[in-house]
Order: sequence, then C-alpha cells, then structure tokens
Amino acid sequence: MNRIMGPLFVLLWSGGYLAGGIGTRDTPAFALTAWRFLLAAALLGLVAVVTRAPWPRSRRAWADLVVTGVLMQGVQFGAGYAAIGLGVPAALAAMVLCLSPVLVAVASGPVLGERLGRVGIAGSTLAVLGTLIAGAGHLDDGGSTVGFVLLLVALVGFAAGTLYQKKRGATMDLRTGTVVQLLAGAAVVVPAALLVDGGLPLPPSTAGAGALAWLVVGNSVGAALLLFVLLRRGTGAGVSGLLYLVPPVTALLAVPVLGQPIGVETVVGLAVTLVGVVLVNRGGKPASPKLRGTVDVRQVLASRVLL
Repeated sequence: MNRIMGPLFVLLWSGGYLAGGIGTRDTPAFALTAWRFLLAAALLGLVAVVTRAPWPRSRRAWADLVVTGVLMQGVQFGAGYAAIGLGVPAALAAMVLCLSPVLVAVASGPVLGERLGRVGIAGSTLAVLGTLIAGAGHLDDGGSTVGFVLLLVALVGFAAGTLYQKKRGATMDLRTGTVVQLLAGAAVVVPAALLVDGGLPLPPSTAGAGALAWLVVGNSVGAALLLFVLLRRGTGAGVSGLLYLVPPVTALLAVPVLGQPIGVETVVGLAVTLVGVVLVNRGGKPASPKLRGTVDVRQVLASRVLL
C-alpha cells in the first residue's frame, strides 16, 4: 500500500504548485489563498468532528497554533502564491521552499544553540548556490525580481514558524491543529486580499475553479490526511525522502501543465540544491522526535502526538 501512497503523496504535493500557477492566472493570489484556507478549514473541521479528533485544551496550545498558522500558512502560502502569480515558475517556487530545512538548520545555532557541523555547513552552501543558479535567469524584469523576493519571504515565514514550534515544544493533532492553523492563516491573507485585490473573488473559469478544488481537496485535506497515514505506518525521515522528489516532479509536470520549459540552469540548480538539502539533514545532530528531517516540518510536528 505504501508503494501507492508514496507516489500519490508526491503527486498531490507537487500539484499544489501547478494548481497555484493555474489558479493565479485569473484569480488574485491572496483571494485564491484565502478561499483555499477557508474551504479547507471547513472540510478538515468536518473530518475532525466525524473522527472525534481532540482539540487543543490550553491557552498556550491555542496561541502556539495561531502563531505557527500565521507564519507557516499565512506568510508562506500567501507570499508563495503571490510570487507564482507574478510569474515565478512553479519549479523554482518548489525548490526555494525546499530550502526550509536548510534555513532552520542554520538558524538553530543562534536560536536553539544547536550545531550544524561541517557537513551541514557544506550542504547549506550548496543549497544556496543551487537556488542562485536556478533563480538567476528569472531576475530579468521587475515582476520576476519581486516574485523571487516574495518566495524568500515565504521561506522565512515557514522557517520562523518551524523554529518557533521547535523551541516551544508544541505538538498537536494533525486534523484539529491544521484547522486552527488554516484559520489563522486566513486571518492574514483575507485582509491582504481586501486591500490588494479589492475583495475575495472566486475563480471565474473552469480551470481556475479546478485549481482551487485541487488546492483544497488535494493539498490541504488529501495530502494532509495521506501524510498522517504515511507517518503512522513509517517515519518522518521516510516522508522526507518523498518530499525531496517534489521540486523535480514539479519541474517535469510544469512543462505540459503550465507550458514552463526546463532550462539547463534549472536542472543544475535543482540538482545542487537537493544535494545540499540532503547533506544538511544528514550533517547536523539527530533530530528530535518533534522535528525529524523533512521539508514540511509542520506536518511531522503536527503528527508526532498521534504516532
């Protein structure tokens, strides 16, 4: 069964970047992200009620979920889809966000007092170099430059939320915790949509509606629940290996789906970056059960309490 669920998870996760590219063609990025959060929160809330998932019991638990939701959902996806809406290729977006464990590992020194090690330092250098190689060709106009900066904002938001959750030692049920985080993220992007986009328009086209449905059902609900099953049957490290496949799979699928060609610099950048990320995960101290090497650390942290 895992042989089927693993590739399916990679497809769902990669599809999020592709759906973002399709959806932002005719729907403002912040509005698209807001509807994703709101609809996914409603669906996951229903799942939580049906499965009788436990809700947070303390004020600290609620506060931790709100902070991480603002950073990991609102900042990461709000800025990320805004970048894609400005023309940043889906593969580049996937690759930059793949740097999250690298940034977390580097920042863990001053923030958490953890050493990165020589191998980790080498991996961090390679990861940054690979991103610069892949991204250099997309900085030829103002829109692409702003989009790349927004990707970095998304990356920092994700890493900051991860560090916060690691430092606080917060755990949560994947179903109810994600509902709270999605609503916290919506509290960030809804005002942004009202100010920047002038409202919360729904996708006007069939393609846009399909992209939103994929983001809600495929990513925020389907991929999250599938990850829950994978972690119950395996390990965080195993899921990490699957997530390393997301940037190259996104790059390959972006050719027929979005018409985005794969340049030589993208291939080289992807290869160098992924090698760097793997080295960072292997070069530091063994991760605690609450933060095992994975690109989407939020999900692993969220699931630990259920394992």
